Amino acid sequence: MSMKLMSAVLMSVGIGFAGAAWAANGTADVPGSVAEGKDFGCGAKGQKACPMQGWMKTVMQSATTSGDGAKIASALEYVASKPPPGMPKWVAISKDGAEKAKKGDIDGAKASCKACHDLYKAEYKAKLRDVAF
Repeated sequence: MSMKLMSAVLMSVGIGFAGAAWAANGTADVPGSVAEGKDFGCGAKGQKACPMQGWMKTVMQSATTSGDGAKIASALEYVASKPPPGMPKWVAISKDGAEKAKKGDIDGAKASCKACHDLYKAEYKAKLRDVAF
């Protein structure tokens, strides 16, 4: 048995099948239990907000709360200009929301936010939360 395979088998005992695939350079994402161990220095209770988290709370939340389509569109266009690697639908979702906001469809724009969060938020937090936005 190769060392790589043996390591993968041992990892599967400790952190499950997804962890074994990750340890063997498979296609599974980093298991949450592994990602949670990293100290990002931001975002947790008592810490400063992480870069995107802070931006979302000040800019995006303010825009969506106001219901101002132009502000929401501007914020979503900014988001579209900042696609993280490995998140191929990021730009399309953001641009779709911006177009809806420009047309006055605030609920549709907010739905695009939810779609992006549902698709990418957990991965972003696990891997990129401390990256400048």
